[in-house]
Amino acid sequence: MRIQRFLLCLTFLALACHREQHVSSITASGAPVVLISVDTLRADHLPAYGYQGVQTPAIDALRKDSILYSSAWSHVPLTLPSHVSILTGELPPDNGVRNNIGFPFDAKKHATIASLLKANGYATGAAISAYVLRGNTGLSSAFDFYDDRIAIRGGEVLGNLQRDGHATERVAEEWIDAHAGGPFFFMLHLYEPHSPYEPPEPFKSRYAAQPYDGEIATADDVVGQFLAHLKAKGIYDKAIIVFLSDHGEGLNEHGEEEHGIFLYREAIHVPLLLKLPGSQRHGETVSKPAQLIDLLPTLTALTGANTPPGLKGKSLLDDLSGRSIYSETLYPRIHLGWSDLRSITDEHFHYIDAPRPELYAGDDVAEKANVLEQNRRVYAAMRKELEPFPREMPQVGNIDPEEAKKLAALGYLSSSPAQSSGPLPDPKDHIGELQLLARARALTKEQRYGEAIAAYRSLLEKNPRITDAWTLLASLQERLGRYQEAVDTYKKAIQISPTVAGEFSLSLANVFLMMNNADDAIRHAQLGMNVNPGNAHVILGRGAMLKGDLETANREAQAAMTTFNYKVPGEILLAEILVRQRRLPEAASMIDQALQQVQEQHLEVPPLLFYVRGDILARMNQTQPAIDSFNEEIKRYPNERLAYANLAVIYVLTGRNADANETFERMVKANPDPSAYKAAADTFAQIGQPQLAARWRARGR
Repeated sequence: MRIQRFLLCLTFLALACHREQHVSSITASGAPVVLISVDTLRADHLPAYGYQGVQTPAIDALRKDSILYSSAWSHVPLTLPSHVSILTGELPPDNGVRNNIGFPFDAKKHATIASLLKANGYATGAAISAYVLRGNTGLSSAFDFYDDRIAIRGGEVLGNLQRDGHATERVAEEWIDAHAGGPFFFMLHLYEPHSPYEPPEPFKSRYAAQPYDGEIATADDVVGQFLAHLKAKGIYDKAIIVFLSDHGEGLNEHGEEEHGIFLYREAIHVPLLLKLPGSQRHGETVSKPAQLIDLLPTLTALTGANTPPGLKGKSLLDDLSGRSIYSETLYPRIHLGWSDLRSITDEHFHYIDAPRPELYAGDDVAEKANVLEQNRRVYAAMRKELEPFPREMPQVGNIDPEEAKKLAALGYLSSSPAQSSGPLPDPKDHIGELQLLARARALTKEQRYGEAIAAYRSLLEKNPRITDAWTLLASLQERLGRYQEAVDTYKKAIQISPTVAGEFSLSLANVFLMMNNADDAIRHAQLGMNVNPGNAHVILGRGAMLKGDLETANREAQAAMTTFNYKVPGEILLAEILVRQRRLPEAASMIDQALQQVQEQHLEVPPLLFYVRGDILARMNQTQPAIDSFNEEIKRYPNERLAYANLAVIYVLTGRNADANETFERMVKANPDPSAYKAAADTFAQIGQPQLAARWRARGR
């Protein structure tokens, strides 16, 4: 019996030593490093974390080869700032990226996993699936290769601009195949669990009751394809593979449908798997708190790269006991006029610093019982832990000086509302207001535009600081052709939140183009240059073309073509310039080149491609192909009116007045607003059809 006890003690000692193994005993110099980030994925919606509502065979298989961190936490429930924290190993207050817009990343001032591994002989690449992570946020500067070819659709909510994960995965395969001969670091970003939840078949039918889980199953399918490719190429076994998410999703558990506002467990508890070369320590589970900023020191230590001094994170292979993890969200303050939130998480409690503070025990996974009153000492200690993190909100004074000059010149800074000097509302007391916002968006989708506008205005009467409501209202007004109203609304959004003026100013610049106001379009495009240079160059080019300055327009088109996202829009603009110069064969060649590029690279067709193609064909007297192109533009972008007008003109000139009339019937059905009737009347008047013009004018009254 004594021998058995002795052997049992030795066994426990060996296991303890194994569990506490330090990074110094595991090295993987030169090993391929792969980071798979699945956006908006809750840990508690994976079978690897005990969930039974979805099947994820690929992630389950990876888990068997990996160490699973059961208590891993995000620092911010927003895509861009969370990924910047992952890549820099720095908290948002330290790396300066605090929101999805308005806070660009400076890769020259902050080391990243990519830059540190590159200095150690690694090739570095990334392929991302969401516009919010586009390269000109500053992220592309950290990598050798950064693929962010995501189609831009005017009037679309920022978070909805994404591409299919399989398309992104194909890019990853191609890049890895080209760099498999040497050490490399690659980040594959998938966006499928992010709203809107629209999984493809068979997952749409299989998870009809919970489409969020259907999106998870879709992401798992992409992950499975990617891992199978790594295995086929002989990379998987020798690679370090990290699987994680940037943040979770509310799913209405505390009244928040999506994410960004609250810091409850469902928003910041994330999955984290670490697969080592040869699947060392496979199947282990680490229950001590881990955080996303731990990834950088883990990978630098494993690969022998330099680890910057002073990092707040530590290697995931070290002892993680006794730590507290910081999280924050400025989203409610920037976008909604509510208080920002901060939190501290440790092994036993989760404290949320809000106007009405909350404390939850670690075993209360639903976080329903606020135990602050019963644990005043814990509350006081955790509140003190937040003292090193300043609460001051980055304001206008933190805006780039050049951008501040542009804002001031356009009158936004002098007219922006004063910052509140008193306490801001607690988000949990006002979360119901977002149901009104969701209702307005639903009405817009149902084309009940008058009701949608009324819903937006009702919400803004209750809370005029909801910038999302202002911008969505402006986008709807723009779609309906109410351009001056859209201008006034976009300006109000900029006045309320000048720190995020860049994105709003580009939308406003597009409206000025629709109003043939080139000067204001150019001024606002310049304001948005740092945020989205590709889009800014296109707008500047169109503004110059509107003024007849084709030389400048050509230069701006060429500049737009140097960016991934705006290469095709730049080519479309260049084709239009060639049309203005009456160089139709060259214009036709350019637009065909743009179309070929879209088809070969599986890109979404951008606005105006088929419109410009139709215009060129019509000028070359290729009537039926022109009609087909205009109809294709209308099919893809039914709210854009140029194609309807040109198609109607062709019909009238070829004696098909009934078809011209039917074309405008389609236009007003897609755009049920008086301005659409006026556009039809004006078109008929310009082409010598006064009777038809009069009828349409009368219908629009």
